[in-house]
Amino acid sequence: TDGALLSSSQTPELELPDILTAASVVGEPIAITKIHPPTVSKILKFAIPAIGVWLCNPLLSLIDTSAVGLFSGTIQQAALNPAVAVTDYAALLIAFMYTGATNLVAAAQEADRGTAKKPKTTKVLIGSMQLSTYVGAGLGAFLFVLARPLLKTIIGNDSISPAVFDAAMKYVRIRALGMPAAAIIGSTQAACLGMQDIRSPLYVLVAAALV
Repeated sequence: TDGALLSSSQTPELELPDILTAASVVGEPIAITKIHPPTVSKILKFAIPAIGVWLCNPLLSLIDTSAVGLFSGTIQQAALNPAVAVTDYAALLIAFMYTGATNLVAAAQEADRGTAKKPKTTKVLIGSMQLSTYVGAGLGAFLFVLARPLLKTIIGNDSISPAVFDAAMKYVRIRALGMPAAAIIGSTQAACLGMQDIRSPLYVLVAAALV
């Protein structure tokens, strides 16, 4: 019994851990900036002019059709419809870049808030233009090489006049050469929307229409 009491008295006391404060566990409270939702008038002020940006490509196609109808013959007019269909449908395949450019530039713009040089926005914009150049060049090469089978597919048969078909193929190949520039313009317009700049794309649209 004495040995048991002696051994129990020699047992070291357990040390209780220190009680931590809530601030040491979760950190100090962070001040959250309150974000005010945009008003209806502000949304309309941005959205209505932005419609013109997305109407750029259809408007330019209508201008081409009008110019060909006024200054060229019926053969060129007949060739324009299938050629525009091929090029416009092909251009829709790269529209994903424009949506991505708008989202990425808007996020970079928010990250660069308060900085003068805006390095993240600049980096995203340059990367978007480089990607547009590569994708536009690839799509242009695809259209240039495969203009004949694409036109035959969209026309549906070989009963079209050879003169009309040749004119349509020339138009597709001419538009294919400008596909890299079209992709770059589309990405920069989308980037302007991400920066909430709606005037610059409209200026580009007016200048392109006049040219």
